[in-house]
Amino acid sequence: MQDSHYDVIIVGSGLQGLVAAKTYLALAPDTSLLILDSNLTIGGVWAKENIYPGLKTNNQVGTFEFTDFDIQEVCRGKVAKGEHIRGEVVYEYLVKYAEKHHLTKRVKLGCKVTTAEHLPGDEGGWRLTVISTDGDTRIPKVTEGDSRRKEDEMILTASKLMVATGLTSTPMPISLPGASNFSPPLMTFHDFRRSGTHILDDPKIQHVVVYGGAKSAYDTVYAFASRAKKVTWVIRGSGHGPVYMAPSHIQAGPMKLWLEPLVTTRLLTLFSPCIWGESDGFGSIRRWLHGTKFGRFIVKTFWKKLGGDVITQTGLTSKGAEVQKLLPKEEAMWYATGLSILNYGEDIHRYLMDGTVSVVRRDIERLQGRKFIFTTGEETEDVDAAVCSTGWRWDSGIDFLPKSEHADLGIPSVSYTRSQKKTWEELENRADKEILERFPMLADGPGIDADDRVIPKPEDAEGGSEKVTAEPEKQKREEHTPWRLFRGMAPPTSSKKDLVFLGMMLSLQTVLRSEMAALWAYAYLNNSLYPQVQLSYSPQPNPIASEKTRLDEPSGTQGWLYDTALFNRFGRWRYPMGYGARFPDFVFDGLPYFDMMLQDLGLKTWRKGRSWLGELFSGPYLPGDYKGMVEEWRGLNMKRK
Repeated sequence: MQDSHYDVIIVGSGLQGLVAAKTYLALAPDTSLLILDSNLTIGGVWAKENIYPGLKTNNQVGTFEFTDFDIQEVCRGKVAKGEHIRGEVVYEYLVKYAEKHHLTKRVKLGCKVTTAEHLPGDEGGWRLTVISTDGDTRIPKVTEGDSRRKEDEMILTASKLMVATGLTSTPMPISLPGASNFSPPLMTFHDFRRSGTHILDDPKIQHVVVYGGAKSAYDTVYAFASRAKKVTWVIRGSGHGPVYMAPSHIQAGPMKLWLEPLVTTRLLTLFSPCIWGESDGFGSIRRWLHGTKFGRFIVKTFWKKLGGDVITQTGLTSKGAEVQKLLPKEEAMWYATGLSILNYGEDIHRYLMDGTVSVVRRDIERLQGRKFIFTTGEETEDVDAAVCSTGWRWDSGIDFLPKSEHADLGIPSVSYTRSQKKTWEELENRADKEILERFPMLADGPGIDADDRVIPKPEDAEGGSEKVTAEPEKQKREEHTPWRLFRGMAPPTSSKKDLVFLGMMLSLQTVLRSEMAALWAYAYLNNSLYPQVQLSYSPQPNPIASEKTRLDEPSGTQGWLYDTALFNRFGRWRYPMGYGARFPDFVFDGLPYFDMMLQDLGLKTWRKGRSWLGELFSGPYLPGDYKGMVEEWRGLNMKRK
């Protein structure tokens, strides 16, 4: 690849990057557009090299597909109604999507963007440093004295930049004391999904430790246990604990309900306290439910019933003491995407009941020799391998320069100035007050984990390549700011409209959200959004942005910064057992989030019948309800012009 300029560069070729490219080109076909990805195949999380044994979607067929690309038609014979979709089928689906929309020729693989900085002048645009990676997503920026050949570094420029790397690209480094001297194989979940097959099939490896309580830990435990490996499953005692794991269908009286579509059923979304909830047009009902004592009693009863049914119907309280160790710490209301699906071919709990898997809910003091030593003084038997499924770095993965612009861009950072910190502290204090006044029950939620805003960063090894493990005393455990993006996508104080971040949030409706976000991003980058919905009950002009950084706000919109603070701070109160303190993470709030984006685009939000009755009682929203959004918006925008 030669140094060159593009109208648009998209970083990431997962489903969000692909649909962003498809949407942009559909609306502006003459755009010079390039997609960069550090993997060796397209697909992002679903890239071919990331497909591990047993990987499936949490979604079943019907909810994990683009609105204009039927997965059953595209992958005929490989997926059926009622099934969770296998990882290799998702990869094939995305490849065919890229081929259909002629995106393959625009993708450059094995290319990692390491730095991004604004081009000089007031017109905007970006200068990107790109290096060859051979598919290793952990390679850091090129540093002075790096032994890598200079010709492996490329400089690209773009008028507009779309970062679609998502939140599951780079693993958190293993930060356990003694990790660097631990003698058995020790890997992150990222390494396991890429090269864990040899451990699964190695007859010499009989005892494995899996560390973590999220869905990826469940997947790893199941992969080893189903191959008759002994597993010690370690879940940090002082952390969030294990997530909720529900069956795909739950019994509600005489009816068996498909759980996933319930979160996009308009009536049920009303029971979730949501700062942008009134975008759905049912503000009076929401204010009664969440603003009165009797309404809050109904809401609490709903969530208690939902969580109780999940626990009962998965058998967590009836299958013995070992299975009971997987009981979540808090009620389901506080978990967001931590409410996941049991999508395995058999009951994972049977491995706990027959002794194949033992659960230890303890804090780890250190690793020593071939053992895990706990703070209680207990220790494991010798282990043959260990997988740390402890999450992902939740920053952008790109070093934006200069660091003084981090606050303007809204990205996680440790480089805010004193003035910037004070500004956001004032905004967030005001946001906290409004959130708790509107939703008093959120004040009773659990506190956030002390490490929720920490990204361990090991010291660089010789030659500049990052260590995966490091001793804690060598780690820089600085607290990062959270993502602070307008609508979870746009920088809060930039007037240049040349940058969006896509996929820096978690929800259950990933594909549909990505498709809608792609259209919103195009409109934003091309100054074509309608006046935005205001989240605050008492919006005020932004008194703190300088004239230089004040956003060119659309007519009728006030307090862009404050809306950003409300949007992002809400997650800290609503989902403390999820990732709300870091970035948007929601479940039942997905449908009103779609409503908010559609209103920003000037599109209709109610698509179920002609009245409020149709909206509330016509069943769940599925991808087909939003088919034709791009053409709908194109027609509307032509009339507007």
